[in-house]
Order: sequence, then structure tokens, then C-alpha cells
Amino acid sequence: MDPASRRAAGLDPLTRRSILLLGLGALGAAAFALTFHPSRPLYMRQKAVAVVSADGTILAATLSLPRWARHPAPAVVIVHGSGRLTRNEMVGDVRGLVKRGIGVLAYDKRGCGGSGGTYPQSRELGFESVLHLLAGDAEAAFARLREEEGVDPSRVGFFGASQAGWIIPLAAERLQPPPRFHVFLSGPAVSTGVEDFYSQLTGDGIRAARMTDPAAIRARVEGYAGSVGFDPAPLLRTLPVPTLWLLGGLDQSVPTFATVRVLESVRAGGSRAHTVVVYPEADHALRNAATGEDAPVWRDMTGWLERQGVLESGT
Repeated sequence: MDPASRRAAGLDPLTRRSILLLGLGALGAAAFALTFHPSRPLYMRQKAVAVVSADGTILAATLSLPRWARHPAPAVVIVHGSGRLTRNEMVGDVRGLVKRGIGVLAYDKRGCGGSGGTYPQSRELGFESVLHLLAGDAEAAFARLREEEGVDPSRVGFFGASQAGWIIPLAAERLQPPPRFHVFLSGPAVSTGVEDFYSQLTGDGIRAARMTDPAAIRARVEGYAGSVGFDPAPLLRTLPVPTLWLLGGLDQSVPTFATVRVLESVRAGGSRAHTVVVYPEADHALRNAATGEDAPVWRDMTGWLERQGVLESGT
């Protein structure tokens, strides 16, 4: 059959093959776009959740679960660090967790984003009262997460950064049964008074430092005799929850050397719940302070969760 006859009869095989390949390419591109779209990645299914705190405040939240999980998944409540923060700041962590088979409940802080209530101010309530209030919100979110379909209630924990290191133990103390695990990123095991004093010396990584010599700073912090404020150490000694601490050696907000010392004391007192990983060149964001390269947080967290029996090996 000549070319004219083939065109009359329909598309020739070469043309049909080209169209098929183009169609498959388009489908692949669409799947890629869905997988990596920041608001609706293909590997994740999400739904809106309303969390009701003890005082009646309604917190706007999102539950994100692995789409193709064959069984109920382990899951975490993400607890914020300091500041007026919403779920929007947690997108990277949510995606990283769900990719590894871990469900996530993320919420807007009270008085922020879609949540009700008033954002708590320490100058009005006192810093320790603020921590207890935020711990109540985290507790309510955790209780809600345990009830969600698709979540394994025996493998639910907390995940949080910075200030969350104080809030999470306060929330966990109120929960029965206690959480299965905690993961802290740049969390302080020192008191609020010590952390504040250290931040004043270093500039907290955002202001001009009052001191720059690490040895001198360490000596000042170790000799601190001011107001203690909230001290998490007694809770850390008694809570049985396996906890992973991921810390930066060059953190200018949390004194890592002092946090490690507290955790060593807790361990010497008989607790075996705490695992500590220090990245010597990392800052508060757990990035190399010189190059900006991320510390291997995901690798170390995943391995630890596998050893705890929270994740299956090779997840």
C-alpha cells in the first residue's frame, strides 16, 4: 500500500507509535507533577481535621497518611518551635515523614492561621504557663491522632524542633498510655533560664554575639546561677518514652554541650530512653554552618525508628 493509501486507511504504524510514545510521556509527566506537587503529592492522602483543646480552642489541622500503606501506619504529631507558626512551615517535614511511611498530624498554633484562640504571649502569661498551654494543645492533637483510621495507635509519637523539646515532655506526661517514641530536632534538655542565657551570649544566631569564644561561653553557661525557669530534666528522668535527640554542635540557640551533659546525667540515673546524635559542624537548623549542607537527619532518624520497631527495616 502506498503512503497515500495508508493515510486514507488511517494512521500508519510509525505515526501511531509516535502518538503512543507522546501519550505515555504525557502520562509520566503528569504522574511526576502529582507526586511532587507541594500541596497534593501522589504518595500522600490528606484530610482536614479539627482538634479541640482542653479549653475548647479549635485548632485547624491536616492529617497526612501514606497513600499506599497496606496496614495502619505509624504516625506523629508535629509540635512547633517558637513563634507564630502554622502548618505551612511544616510542609518539608510532613513530606519527608510521609515518604518514609509515617503519618503526620500538623496543626496551626492557637491564634495562628486557621486556629482559634489567642496566640499566647509570655510577657502576659509567663513563659512556663505558655509552655503548659501549648503542651495541652499538643496533647489534644495526639489524642485525636490515635483515633484516626489508618493510624496504628501503638506506634504513635511526637516529632518537634527547638522549643518543642520542652513542650513535648509536658504533653507526654499527661497521656496514657504514653507515646511510643519522640524525635527532637535541636531540642533543649536544659532549663529555659540556661537556654535564654546562652542565647544572649551568642546572639541566638540572629543578633550580634556578646561573646564569640566557645570556651568562654561554655564556662559562663556552666557557671550560670540565675533563674532556672522551667527545667525539663525531672520529666526526662521519669518518662519511659524512647527519645532521639538530633543536635548541632554549632547551635547558637540551644547549648548542645549543656543538653548532652543533662542527658548523660539522666542516663547515669538509670534511664536508657535517650539516644543522642550530635552533628559537630551543624547549626540550629541542623545544616553545616559553613556549607549549608543538611545533616543526615532523615537517615539517622529512619535507622533509629527501625531499631525501635516503629518502622519496618528498609522503609
